[in-house]
Amino acid sequence: MRRTLRWALRRTGLPLHGSPPLRRVLAAGLVLLIFILAGCTSSPGPAPGPVPERVDIDPPWGPEAVERPMRSGLINLTHLNSLVEPMEVEGRELSLVHIYAEAPSYGWVDASDEGIACVDDVARAVIVYLNYYRDTEDPAALAQARRLLNFVLYMQAEDGEYYNFVTDNRGTINRTGQTSYKAWSWWAARGQWALAEGYALFRELDPEYAAQLREAYLRGEEALKASLTGYGRWDELHGARVPAWLLGGGSDLTALALYGLAAWYEAEPNDQTRALMEQLGEAVAAYQLGSFAEYPFGAQPSNAASTALWHAWGSHQVMALARAGRLLGRGDFIAAARQAADSFFTYLLVTDLVNEAAVSFRRQGQIAYGASMLVHGFDELYRATGRAEYARYAGLAGSWFFGNNIAGVAMYDPGTGRGYDGINGANPFMVNRNAGAESTVEALLSLQRIVREPEAARYLEYREVGRSYAAVVEVESGQPVSGSPEYGRRDWTGEATFSGGRYYALAPGDAVELELPVAEAGEYHLYLAHERQAAPKDAGANTVHAVRAPGPVHIDGILDDAEWAGAPAHAVERQEQLLRGRSTWPGAEADSFRFRLMWDDENLYIGAEVRDPEHWQQSVGPGVWQGDALWVYLDTAGGGSRVDVKLTFAQTPQGPQVWDWRGGGFLPGARLAFRQLDGGYVYEAALPLAALGRLDALPDRAVQAATGAVWVAGIDVGRGATGGGFMCWTGLDPDAAENHAPLAFVAEPPARQDVVAPASQGPADVAVTVEVGEHAPLVLHEAVSPDRDYLWLDRLTGLPLRLEPGVYRVRITGSGADPARRSVVDALWLVPSRQRKVLAGPDGRQLELIRHWNAGFTEWKE
Repeated sequence: MRRTLRWALRRTGLPLHGSPPLRRVLAAGLVLLIFILAGCTSSPGPAPGPVPERVDIDPPWGPEAVERPMRSGLINLTHLNSLVEPMEVEGRELSLVHIYAEAPSYGWVDASDEGIACVDDVARAVIVYLNYYRDTEDPAALAQARRLLNFVLYMQAEDGEYYNFVTDNRGTINRTGQTSYKAWSWWAARGQWALAEGYALFRELDPEYAAQLREAYLRGEEALKASLTGYGRWDELHGARVPAWLLGGGSDLTALALYGLAAWYEAEPNDQTRALMEQLGEAVAAYQLGSFAEYPFGAQPSNAASTALWHAWGSHQVMALARAGRLLGRGDFIAAARQAADSFFTYLLVTDLVNEAAVSFRRQGQIAYGASMLVHGFDELYRATGRAEYARYAGLAGSWFFGNNIAGVAMYDPGTGRGYDGINGANPFMVNRNAGAESTVEALLSLQRIVREPEAARYLEYREVGRSYAAVVEVESGQPVSGSPEYGRRDWTGEATFSGGRYYALAPGDAVELELPVAEAGEYHLYLAHERQAAPKDAGANTVHAVRAPGPVHIDGILDDAEWAGAPAHAVERQEQLLRGRSTWPGAEADSFRFRLMWDDENLYIGAEVRDPEHWQQSVGPGVWQGDALWVYLDTAGGGSRVDVKLTFAQTPQGPQVWDWRGGGFLPGARLAFRQLDGGYVYEAALPLAALGRLDALPDRAVQAATGAVWVAGIDVGRGATGGGFMCWTGLDPDAAENHAPLAFVAEPPARQDVVAPASQGPADVAVTVEVGEHAPLVLHEAVSPDRDYLWLDRLTGLPLRLEPGVYRVRITGSGADPARRSVVDALWLVPSRQRKVLAGPDGRQLELIRHWNAGFTEWKE
């Protein structure tokens, strides 16, 4: 999972850091951003939480041990057992689960920058063993679960939060790694779920041990309660209301926390747990967008920073809402879960599972965790409603593990118990046949649910044998036929993904033509992936200027001296510069900053004056994101190519530090000064140009700069805002280089440029017209965003088009009323109004899933 999360992290969040009362909120969810950052350190230390007395297990399991068979039908724990290693810490018996096992030997493989085992995997393995014991009463499974629970207890700190990784089998805890720091985060949510399920079973079998689990769980619930702030407040993004109390800004993490609460509440109902469940459930249920026919098709977006993004791994919203709704009698929770399942989840069944939906759908990179979320969601809805279709859907979602997937390869082997690590394309050779802990555990968790329900289990071996024709045609595959269309390249925007990484930008009158093949006669709808646009802003006012230093610069934290007199201040103090957290922002007087830049032949100098009533920073190195820090992002080549420099300035318990997230260590040669002021503080830094990628060429351009020329790179500077928000110069996701402001190196300070208020606009100022063959033109107005430009998927057709087989010429023309603005178009979707998939079972019986786009329901025909 760690490898997948690092890749996906740039799609899921930002380094949001805030004021002291909100630190635990930030620690709860910001893990997702830091998964992309390299480097971690570890240090040994005593166990932070209580561990039960020794529990003997015979025999010990390891890759070379003779294993006791643990198999019941499809559920085979042989491979999972081979990943479990007993360990002893201060005379106490625990077990860990090794995170990776690579083909063909399937021996242990560890993560060099994280550790050998983590709560993330161990906690879920606990659930597998507890389930196995419930189904078989095998005492070995119970003993295994107990030792793994001891690991979870060991990793809990006294304040109820959790560490994640150990670096060796002696129990050395990785306390500062980006995926392991002490926090109420993903690993805490999973640890709490395991403790709750363990307590529910052990309270009858071993009350004394159950009491230890109960004590630890309650400590963790108190930490969760402290993390939850902002209840009842709302932010707004692109006109959509977004709950401000999502944990760490994540609907996904919030749902996982809700699921653990529900597991505890089912075992021991109480008022506090119920209140927390209702607050978290209300946030998850409210953050639901689209409809059966409107993107994102009723899904709960994964995080508050993007209304477009849903990722398959970790999207626990449906399962959590269904279980919580059943236990609390909250019909609105169940209704929200049903809407997502009936619309979005069934769309995935009728088409294919995906890794993520971010306007474009990414089907490569599918993993067991993603399929498992569908199984769990449908199954919990079956339990909540008793409706048999949800059991059938759960079984059909589980057929992914037995070859009903784009590669046509079984991703779980009942003979060995291995769950394979992923599918990277529609080809058997694109299957990752490694079998790590997460993939194996998620496969087992899914199948344990399905085999208990005969109505689900009968569909596990169904495979696709046919489907309706549908197509996605990239607009950039077309050819310009009028005007001067601009061919552009862009991938991740900070919120969504351009499919194929390309697009066309069309001024009024510009046109491209492309071919749209249609293989079957029928009625079709057209969707267009394109950019919804906000009123234009003055681009010049966005440029950041670094001026030539007048002489030596003393790094002493004093910015009001002659050294800095010529450097213009760039103020981050307006609401539109808040990427997130507007509802909790107290205003510029209490929470804002200004920064300045200078340069010379050796260094880039950055000074920042921060308004903040209280400085709070308790970490060092890569852990400083949890507290007050200044973030600096650079695209040293300019042009929006990539963020190749990413730094934090922080005053830590060990003094001022400049951490280099790309390099995974302290920036070589950097100097940082910190000075406390009334109502705020100052950072002043000297950053060696030689350590800043391509900026080391700057001295060679000094002559150009002296004559008034500029050399442009890209930059953003930001810091956490009150309430778990984040504010930066551009007000856009700074991890996407395309969002950066121009950075101009000049010899003299530029003339003052005041911020120009956005102009007003009408929806038709930017528009596009799509013509398909002889059908009437379809017009889409695009100047409709209330805040900033964003990629979206809109339906062009009201009534479907009747199309016969053949190849249609499609003309796409910019048709906006503002001649200075361009329409940005990405891809054209063609979907049948009755979209079908046909599947067959091993006995030859067939079923049809039919998605009725017009009527808004999915039909099951058998």
